[in-house]
Amino acid sequence: MTIKVVNWNIERRGPQTWQAASLISEIGGFGPDLVCLTEAHDNSLTSLGGHTISHVGYRSAHKKPSERLVMLWSRTSWQPVVIPEKLQNSGGLVAGVTKLDGEDVLCIGLCIPYHMAKLANEEKTRPWHHHKRFLKQVTPWLRTQTGERPTIVMGDFNQRIPRKYGSREAYDLLMHAFDPFEIITRDELEPLGELTIDHIGLKGGLGAVRIEARSRFAHDGRPRSDHFGVFATLTK
Repeated sequence: MTIKVVNWNIERRGPQTWQAASLISEIGGFGPDLVCLTEAHDNSLTSLGGHTISHVGYRSAHKKPSERLVMLWSRTSWQPVVIPEKLQNSGGLVAGVTKLDGEDVLCIGLCIPYHMAKLANEEKTRPWHHHKRFLKQVTPWLRTQTGERPTIVMGDFNQRIPRKYGSREAYDLLMHAFDPFEIITRDELEPLGELTIDHIGLKGGLGAVRIEARSRFAHDGRPRSDHFGVFATLTK
């Protein structure tokens, strides 16, 4: 089994923008089997065909109705996994099973709230509050989903691995939550030589044969997103 996956935060760029068009064109050119977009829109991946599942994420201000905090795309159809509403609404989380090369693969997409995340009804927020709360809630749920079948978790973790700065408590919670997974995006990613906050974790016999960081800049130097993309080829 060979699976090509893409993980990219596209910074809320609407499908009509040149930035989104450039990003989706590059993603499509990779010929992916699975894509996780964070800070996307409900029709961000329409041009690829295939099938999507998504979630609007936690309630923050100034969001358009079409925005989706996390979105999963597959070449083949999804069997969605039911997730407790309280857990989904504490961050961004979606999961489903899709069949690739004749084998069921569980894919979990998430967006962990960034350190200063604030809900729509809040005037102030404590640093790392919503980030840590989501990790505490998602950890036991992840344990129920980590069986023997091939499993991929990916999305915006909003922390670098290893920790470069920030809350030690939040980092320890992150490491505990994803302990069952091999995080293949830890350390600097080539050819950019940078640490990412957009990670991919594997279980169930999957391994990576190639991991590549794709620039957030267009060929003319204009920024397309505030995140760079992560492209990986997996095998089992």
